[in-house]
Amino acid sequence: MIKTKIIKSDNLLKIYGTNYSSLAHNRADMEYFKSSKVRIFFRDSEENMLGGFCINSGPNYRTFLPLSPYQLQKLYSDNHFDRKHPHEITCLWIEKKSQHATWIIFLYFILFLDVLRLHPGPLIFGTHGKNISTFFSLPFPKTIFCEKLFVATKGEECDFWIRKGSKLQFLKGFMVLATIRFFWGNKTLARFRLWLDKKRTN
Repeated sequence: MIKTKIIKSDNLLKIYGTNYSSLAHNRADMEYFKSSKVRIFFRDSEENMLGGFCINSGPNYRTFLPLSPYQLQKLYSDNHFDRKHPHEITCLWIEKKSQHATWIIFLYFILFLDVLRLHPGPLIFGTHGKNISTFFSLPFPKTIFCEKLFVATKGEECDFWIRKGSKLQFLKGFMVLATIRFFWGNKTLARFRLWLDKKRTN
């Protein structure tokens, strides 16, 4: 049985950070985790984590770290983030053995419930992976940033996307992805992602 909880202890946050860094080839510091809502998923022991995610409502956004002051100012102006502060979903990871498991639907369902509890404001999601960006194009339908730049937490230059959505869009996207995954399996979900990518390219 998969269990879930919000973690706050330094020991568990360190384990979370190590797992995230290992799987995502990216880094996040303890201070960021301490200022965020960090949720884990596990079976027997909290130390043996299967996956998790962070939700942060500012003021120190991880998503905006790679941006220059000019890019950040323009992003805030174009999306009115100065009036409605965004909530970011970050540091999402799932152990390799579980990445095609059915319980992932449970993870996204809990993520949706956590999002529902947030005060009004746009949702943002940043990624340096095209496949992940395409996968989240339904819950976060608007691409508000896409450039190749240096990502310090990765230590290299790469393509970087920031996507934006609302709670309602997140719900619709979650329902579509969860339905495909539950009834037709992961291979169909992968084909659906490729179809989405081709559709948006055309």
